[in-house]
Amino acid sequence: MKMSKEIQDMINENLVHLATTSKDNNPNVVPVGGIRAISDNELLIIDVLFDKTKKNLLENPKVAIAIEVLREGPPRGYQLKGHSTIHTSGKFFEQAKMMVENMRKKRPNHPDLKLQSAVLVEVEEIYSTVLKKEGE
Repeated sequence: MKMSKEIQDMINENLVHLATTSKDNNPNVVPVGGIRAISDNELLIIDVLFDKTKKNLLENPKVAIAIEVLREGPPRGYQLKGHSTIHTSGKFFEQAKMMVENMRKKRPNHPDLKLQSAVLVEVEEIYSTVLKKEGE
């Protein structure tokens, strides 16, 4: 499934919520700022603090991501569902390293972020979470 430019921009510019589930169906949701759309159907997430999240991803690679923008223009929101893979070396890990460096430059007073892994999400489903007005 392809993400529109609007969805990609929303993800790149806002905090999102990443939901995972363990093999025992124990859910976990965390806010994520280190996420970028790297293509029209792929997201890259930096793992600097994942604990339960990483455990869940190793047990069950299915994820859901919620993004919502309410502060400017009409409300916009989406839920994306997909399949994740964890990378500790290679192309995606190197891209995640660059993301961490860029975050450090933007927020020099932010605590030191140590990259643990890169999580690649292949987007398989996209849903709007905002009701449309009658006639739209």
